[in-house]
Amino acid sequence: MKTKSTVLTKEERGILSLACLHGQHLNNAEIAQCLGMSVNRVKTQTRRACIKLGVHNKNEAIVSAIRRGAISPTELFSLDELAELFCSLSPDMLRRIAHPVRQELEHVYLPGEDEQIICTDRKQASILTKTERNILILCARGLPNVEIADRLFITRGTVKTLVNRAWTKLGASNRAEAVIFALKQREITICDICSPNEVVEDLTMLGAETIERMAQLLNQKLVQEQIPTGS
Repeated sequence: MKTKSTVLTKEERGILSLACLHGQHLNNAEIAQCLGMSVNRVKTQTRRACIKLGVHNKNEAIVSAIRRGAISPTELFSLDELAELFCSLSPDMLRRIAHPVRQELEHVYLPGEDEQIICTDRKQASILTKTERNILILCARGLPNVEIADRLFITRGTVKTLVNRAWTKLGASNRAEAVIFALKQREITICDICSPNEVVEDLTMLGAETIERMAQLLNQKLVQEQIPTGS
């Protein structure tokens, strides 16, 4: 199975991983303490990682590093959290993806007709407006505010205002966390961010066992949601 290549050094990967580890979002001083280096070195290595990934700040670098395979999602999230992030996929679809991964096939893909059913619809009741959702989707794709403004035909000031408003609604404290919370709360889906083939690529990095365990967790969640709470 081929994996995505990474341009990040071990130190750069370590800094970005700690910056978003299981939602803790350590600051530069805490990261420096964990890695036994100076705060200035953390800042320097973070800037280098941003340059390599073609982004503007640490939060964007985290999202970009995950999407490009420079950081495995298993380094950042527990199994339960991963299952929540991919909750827009059905358990059966996850198992279908896990099968060729377990066989260690070089290319894992879905037939064309499956691209239409790989993701379920987002939830009916939403706390975000359509524009706020669209902005978060573009944030997740790594676009800076100026490009988001151009895409949506709004000002950069409006983008900043709406991003902050979305953070508040989701209970997040930064852009990367807002994207993650939006995924977990099904305000946006993984397929809003990635193409079907990219979703499959992201899952193959996790390995067949992890994918199958995610399918089990999601199946249990679906069963629990169908059980009446009592009269």
